[in-house]
Formats: sequence, C-alpha cells, structure tokens
Amino acid sequence: MLLWYGPRELAPANCDEARKLGGYGDDVEFFEKYRRYAYLNAPPATCECSCPASEGSCTKLPETIEVRAASCAEDGAPGLPFGGPAGWDGSCTSTNALPAGADCGGEPCAQSVYASPLPGPTSESCPSITKPASFTTATDWKWIGLACEAKEREGTCDPTTRRCMYDLPYPWLQCVALKGKHNKCPGNYDRYDPIHLYGELPVDTRDCTACECGGSPVGSACLGNLRFYSDVACEVGADTVDVASFGDQCTNVYPPGRALGSKAITDLAYLPGICLATGGEPTGAASEDPADVVTFCCLPPFEFAK
Repeated sequence: MLLWYGPRELAPANCDEARKLGGYGDDVEFFEKYRRYAYLNAPPATCECSCPASEGSCTKLPETIEVRAASCAEDGAPGLPFGGPAGWDGSCTSTNALPAGADCGGEPCAQSVYASPLPGPTSESCPSITKPASFTTATDWKWIGLACEAKEREGTCDPTTRRCMYDLPYPWLQCVALKGKHNKCPGNYDRYDPIHLYGELPVDTRDCTACECGGSPVGSACLGNLRFYSDVACEVGADTVDVASFGDQCTNVYPPGRALGSKAITDLAYLPGICLATGGEPTGAASEDPADVVTFCCLPPFEFAK
C-alpha cells in the first residue's frame, strides 16, 4: 500500500485526492486502508471545583445613626443622635425625631444622615460536602498516517516473480502493514525503522480528585435599607439609604432643615459568600493504545513514473 506520513495539517484529505495527485484517471481506484496517528499530545485534565454559596443570617442594626449639620462631603460637622430606642428591631420609630428648621449653631441641623456599617452576619457557614470536580481533556495527534491501496497493475509484470503496484511521488512511500507493534521489518522492507501508528482513541485515565467544600466563607456581607420620613408614622416624605457591612453610608437631606420625624430599617438580607474548594487535582494520563497499533514497513522512495 501507499503511505503518506507527516504533520497532520499537511495531510491529504483522502485517497481520492492522492489518486488525482498521481494523475491517474477514474479507472484506477485508490481506497483507504488505514488512517492512523503518531505523536500524541494529551495534556493533563483541566479541573474545576465549585462549592455552593455560604448560608447565614443578618439581624443586627448599625451602631450609630446621626443627623449632621453639613453635607456628606464636609468633614467634622456636629451630629445629633438619630438612632432608635434600646433594643430597636428596625421597625418604625420616632425616637430622636428632629423638627423642621432645627438650628445647630446657625446651620440647619438636618443636612445629611450618616449610618455606621451594618454589623456582619450573626451566623454563617459553608456546607461541608465532597463532590466530583468537573473536568475537560484535550487530545491531539501531531502526525497522521494515511494508507491507500489500489489494485495491482495488470500486464506490466511477470506474475510468477513480481507484483507491480501503482506509485505516487514522495513523500508517499510503498509499504506493507502488520497489525500490532513490531520492531523488525520483513524481507527487503527492513531498510528503515518500522513506523508505528495508533488508533485515534488513546488509553485515557485522566480525571480529577474530588472537590472538598467547607471552611469559612469569603466575601459575605449584610445589606439593608435605612428609610427616614418627615412625619412620625413612617408615611410621608420617604428617603432611603442603602446600608451594608461593607462600610458606612451617608446621604444628603433635601431640602436642608426639613423635618426628620421617623425612621425604619428594612430588608435586612444576607449576601452569601464564596465557599472555597480544595481538591480538583489532575490525575491519570493518556497514552497510545497498544492494542490498536499498526506497524508500517516501507521501501526507499522510487523515482516516480506513472
């Protein structure tokens, strides 16, 4: 048979393309006998571990809420307490209400509302579980061997002493094929070392170790809304400030000096954190399948004559 052996990106698409390359007509049929591969490139598995988000709760309110006699952009302004009663649960309260026009040293007292950070979660945890890692593998063969056969040429050789075959120009080689891996070639085919070509599917044991989830969450937080009103019943003139455990918050009051009669803290919520995973290490390897190998023994290239 005729063997093309070389880099995969340069290989002919099929044996019919080889026939046309040799200039043979449709009356000469070249058909594919083997398509085998060499130089396996199979890097370790790419492993990915992910764990469920953390679980927790948020129940505590900001330690400090103040009305300040300056905008949020100004530092050092005097402040008046604007927090709730002792043991406040965030529901509507008129404690520390401030009437409209309240004066603080010639400045309207109600120019901004400041809130210290929300305390962090009161309880949280990461689920302690073991789960499989997700993984991907990449397999590529750098070289390919395409072996084509054609019927013997009739009337050109003494059939008692010779076999006359169709030929193709270099790099096509005239070869015989032996199933299995052989380290020695027969007869006059022993000029070159044997070529071992393998089936496309390697023996593949690549995998990943399991993902282990647990430990302390990273990046969790508490969120909520501070709402303040002009009246004492949390109904009129609402403004809302987002509060969070990330940092303190401040919002300007418009118009400055307006009444701040009541407030409430609502929508306390837990923002889940990331539970870090361990494990997910690549294991195993991919190699040529020794049960699916063909040995090619080839003659030196002939001068091509159609």
